[in-house]
Amino acid sequence: MTPLIRTRINFAIFAAAAVGAGWLGVALDRANGLDLANGVALSDSSGTSGQAIFILGPAIVALLLFFLSRDGAGPLGFTLRFPHRARWFAGAAVLYPVMTVVAVGAGVLAGRAALTWTPEPGKPSLIAAVGAIFALQVVKNLVEEFIFRGYGTRTAMALGLPGRVTPHLLVGVVWALWHLPLYLVWTSRADMDLITSLSWPLFLTMFLVGVVASAVVYGELRVRTGSLWPGVLLHSVCNAVATPLIANGHLSFTGHGDAFFSPVPGSLIIAVLFGAVAVWLVRRASPAPVPAPATPVGVTPAGLS
Repeated sequence: MTPLIRTRINFAIFAAAAVGAGWLGVALDRANGLDLANGVALSDSSGTSGQAIFILGPAIVALLLFFLSRDGAGPLGFTLRFPHRARWFAGAAVLYPVMTVVAVGAGVLAGRAALTWTPEPGKPSLIAAVGAIFALQVVKNLVEEFIFRGYGTRTAMALGLPGRVTPHLLVGVVWALWHLPLYLVWTSRADMDLITSLSWPLFLTMFLVGVVASAVVYGELRVRTGSLWPGVLLHSVCNAVATPLIANGHLSFTGHGDAFFSPVPGSLIIAVLFGAVAVWLVRRASPAPVPAPATPVGVTPAGLS
């Protein structure tokens, strides 16, 4: 079997596992008689066995494919050694706060958003909430970024697809579909009301578009640095900033202002800003590196760097 064919088979297995893991988790939770709409998106929740399968299942499949079905597509990106490290981390740290300022500021100027620094009664201050959520999100997003950038992007880039952006879009579609059980089943109506004023089908459509656009940025960070850590930082900052703004009462919208100006990926302005950053990164990029030849059978693959 040629390395290209093995890579395509591996990616197909990976994609099926990623898309299907959440639905397997849903089936498990239903079989256990659990209340599925339990507030996992924004409210306090200890999670369920099904949600553990949702996040850990694709990671386990990716590790098994990496070690047992060697395709030569490259390492998993755990390295912290890459050129201009401080610049990439600084960019990852400030990108989403800047985008949030643009989105919310535009909403306030348009009269569709209102911002207050005072949280709802019983909620922590914005700074305290951002810090607490960030610490938790680093752990969760290390797993998620390993799945979709550590394994997903490194494999997609070796599929022989035309253009530099196509592999990122492919991973973005898989990443977006992976989220569906979270919003369709595990998210409570109350949490959905905090996130969006739109109907679920319309919000999910906009959310999927936003996720695919952001996947190009995350993918370029992975390809340009060879590391998943800038993506972990960006992803964690995104969640740490957006969640308390929405869940703790700092932001409110009139009409369907959230669809345009919310700091979540499902808003129009965040999708456009991610798209603009993606275009800028791709235009400044050198050609994507060619993956190393496949590791011969019987030889231990290179490390997880």
